[in-house]
Amino acid sequence: MMDGKSDTHKGFVIAHQDTLEYIGQIDVLNISWKNRTASLAIVIGSKKDQGRGFGSEAIRLLQNLVFNEMNLNRLELQVYDFNHAAIRCYKKCGFVEEGRARQKIYRNGKYNDIIHMSILKSEYDTLVQRTKLTAYARDLEG
Repeated sequence: MMDGKSDTHKGFVIAHQDTLEYIGQIDVLNISWKNRTASLAIVIGSKKDQGRGFGSEAIRLLQNLVFNEMNLNRLELQVYDFNHAAIRCYKKCGFVEEGRARQKIYRNGKYNDIIHMSILKSEYDTLVQRTKLTAYARDLEG
């Protein structure tokens, strides 16, 4: 963990398991203990590390922390509509689109939306249960 002093922000480095080479960073931001909510932000720094599952793995680990250790109920994020790889990753990790800020940013000669996504603890629990059942079924077939 990068910063253990803040009650509303926790940051973590994503690194290669064997070499400890820096891959990126994942943060839990805007933690509201009263409302049991937080925001997620993630960056995978190098193009060579993108699309290799590091982001999904980091998000799953963070979801476990947020929902099972911190006892929060909601984790949310924002993503640009042109970031298709990130949107696929977030959906794979159980996030659902809640809405859009239409034409919120201007980039490369056109306006783009910001998509608002979230996952609730109950949705996370269902996703984890389904994953366990799928793994169990594979073991039975194997």
